[in-house]
Amino acid sequence: MRKSKLIEDYKDLAYDAVAPFAHAAIRQTTASPFLTKGADLVKNLAAAVAALDADVAATDHPTPAQTAQRDLLRAATATELGRLGKRLNLDYPGDEPALLSSGLTLASATGTLASVAPAPASVMDFDLVDSAAGYLLVKLRRPAGVTQNLIRYSLDGKLPEDNWLVAVGGGRERALGPFESGAKVFVKAAGLTGSTTEPQYSAVKSRIVQ
Repeated sequence: MRKSKLIEDYKDLAYDAVAPFAHAAIRQTTASPFLTKGADLVKNLAAAVAALDADVAATDHPTPAQTAQRDLLRAATATELGRLGKRLNLDYPGDEPALLSSGLTLASATGTLASVAPAPASVMDFDLVDSAAGYLLVKLRRPAGVTQNLIRYSLDGKLPEDNWLVAVGGGRERALGPFESGAKVFVKAAGLTGSTTEPQYSAVKSRIVQ
C-alpha cells in the first residue's frame, strides 16, 4: 500500500493561488499540533511570500520588467512550498494526519497535482453595496470549508486580469476604496481552501461609487 506523501512540486499552481496557498500553509503548519516546531519549518516560505506580497502592494500596474520580477518572486514562493513538502515528507513519512495538517496537498499515485482540482464548493458569490463615502463593501457568501477570500477589482473591466487589484483575507465583508464618486468598480471573488490550486471566481459584478 502506498504511503501518504505531500506534493513536492508546486510550479503549476495558478497565478492567483500561490500567495494565498502559501499563507494558508504557513498558518496551518505553524498552528498544527501534529508537527514539531512548525514555525521554524515555514521561515523560508514566510520570507518568500512576504517579498511577493510587498511587490504586489507596491505596484498596481506593473511594467513588463516589473511583471517578470513578480513572476520570479512567485516562482520562489512556489519553490519554498515544494521544499516544505519535501521536508515534511522526510520528517513524517506516511503520517497522513501530520502531513495534511500542514495545509499542503497529498500527492496522487503519480505524485502530481491531478488529485487537487478545486472543489465546486469553493465557488462563492457576493453582494456589492455602498459603504462610507468613496468606498464599496463586498459582502461575501462563503461556502463551507473556505478559509481565505481572494477578491479582484478594477475601474476598467476590460483590463487583463493580472492588472486588476487584489484583496485577500478572511471574514465575510471587505471594504474596497477609496474611489472617486461616480467611478464604476468591477469586482469578482473566489473562496480558497487549504487545497485550492486554481481559484474559481464568481461572475463579475459592478457598482457606481457614491
